[in-house]
Amino acid sequence: MKLLATALFATLSSFVLADRLPDVHGAPSAAYVKESLRPPENHNAYDVLYAKGNRVYQCNPERTGFQHWYNVQTHAFLYPTKERKEPFDLAGLEIGQVAMAPLNGTAADPMDPVPVMYYYPDGSWVGTTRPLKTTTMEEGRSERGDAGNLDDHLEPVIFNSDDGYFSHAKYVVRIGSLDGVRPAAEDCTYKGKLVNKPFTAFFLLYTDQAGEENLAQEQEEWKRMVEEYKVADSAY
Repeated sequence: MKLLATALFATLSSFVLADRLPDVHGAPSAAYVKESLRPPENHNAYDVLYAKGNRVYQCNPERTGFQHWYNVQTHAFLYPTKERKEPFDLAGLEIGQVAMAPLNGTAADPMDPVPVMYYYPDGSWVGTTRPLKTTTMEEGRSERGDAGNLDDHLEPVIFNSDDGYFSHAKYVVRIGSLDGVRPAAEDCTYKGKLVNKPFTAFFLLYTDQAGEENLAQEQEEWKRMVEEYKVADSAY
C-alpha cells in the first residue's frame, strides 16, 4: 500500500496545472514554438516531454518523395522535464513512449500509420495524424545546418483514450529535434532495405479550456486516492 501511495503521489506531482511548463534546464516552453506552428487560439500547452528513440526507414526504389525512404516505425521513450535538469533520459525515469500503430486500417504496410503516445502512470494515450504545419520547407533551414535534423511540426489529435492525462491533448507540437532524418536517396539500393536512425525531440501537449477543467478534476481525484491509500496503510 505504501508503495502504491508513493507512486500515486509521484504521478500527481506532474498533474499540477499552475506553471506546468518548464522554462529552464534546457526544456522548451510554449514560448519557443514558432507562431506558424502554434495551435488555434484558446489552446494552451500543459506538458513538455522529452523523447529519445529511433525512426526506422524502408527503401522503396519505385516511389519518390517521402515514400522513397518511408518512415515505417518510430519508437521512443518519453521522459518528464518539469523541474528536472538535463540529462532527462535517465534510466528508470521513463514516463511513457511513442510508437507507430495502424489504427486507421488493417493493411500490413499502411500509408498513414498513426503516431501513438502512451502514458505509463494511468494508461492514457493519444494518436495524431499527418502534420498540419511543418518547417520542412522553411527558408534558411539548410543554411543554418538544421536540415540534418527532423523538422518542427504541429499535429492534430484524431484518436485518444476516453480519459486520463494524455486523453485531454488536442494538438501535439514536436520541436528541438536532433538527427532522425531519412537516409540519402542514393542509399536506397534495393526494396525493403531498412535503416534505423536515432533521434531526440521535445513534444508539447496542448489542450483547450474543457481539457484544463478535466485535468483539474483528475488532479483532485488523484489527491483523494492518495489520501485513501494513506488511511488504508494505517490499518496495517
